[in-house]
Amino acid sequence: MEAVTPWLVPLSDVDGCSEPIVGGKAAKLARLAEAGCRVPEGFCLTVAAYELFLRDRGIEDAIRMELGRKSFDGMRWEEMWDAALRIRSVFLAHRLPTPLREALHGALVSLGDAGPFAVRSSAVGEDSGDASFAGLHESVTDVAEAGIEKAVILVWASLWSDAALLYRRELRLDPAASRMAVLVQSMVHADRSGVAFGEDPRGGRRDHAIIEAVPGPCRLLVDGASDPDRWEIHRPSRKVVSWHAGEREDARANPEPLPLLERADLDAILDA
Repeated sequence: MEAVTPWLVPLSDVDGCSEPIVGGKAAKLARLAEAGCRVPEGFCLTVAAYELFLRDRGIEDAIRMELGRKSFDGMRWEEMWDAALRIRSVFLAHRLPTPLREALHGALVSLGDAGPFAVRSSAVGEDSGDASFAGLHESVTDVAEAGIEKAVILVWASLWSDAALLYRRELRLDPAASRMAVLVQSMVHADRSGVAFGEDPRGGRRDHAIIEAVPGPCRLLVDGASDPDRWEIHRPSRKVVSWHAGEREDARANPEPLPLLERADLDAILDA
């Protein structure tokens, strides 16, 4: 798949782009692919595509008006909720500009029969060392080709959710400077999924890895709505220091569940 326009970059070419162009998630996926990890194929709608949408549809003016009503730092929660709702409504009232629709269509055609798709947020600063935004920006799964345009706009609009705005205020970030790229990837239907940390993110030992897993897709885990299986592993020796059994649908019938991941799974994650 070749690059279509400045607004769209194939995932295979994202490694040559900086985070301000493709966002945090896409930049990190590119590094994983470069390291030899398997990454579902797809492409990235760049920050330039987001900016074109704002300019072409007059959304910049709507954002400026909402943020100009009152000092961002001085907004009460309900005022921020109202402003966020009005801004997102403006996003969702529009279609993509024709050049973006054509670029998106060309990219999907070049992927062939790769659907359904996951349409994922990749905001600038997302998943960074200073801020995570975990669960605050939208990702849409199992999207058919006909629904990609709507899903892209929904992901862009999630940059302006009340929760995302509150988090930016907490970090003292200027919301007007927020930018969002979007990943479109072939959907992988998992029977188990999870997240892994090379160091204990809770402030524990730096030589301890933390691996979390849930049955099925990962959304409930990253949204904080599910209690996962959790392993704490001493990386140098690969010894499992602790294991916590997470939620199970059949908890009554199976009060002592087996771990979701086997030893070989844990080793493969540590090797990644």
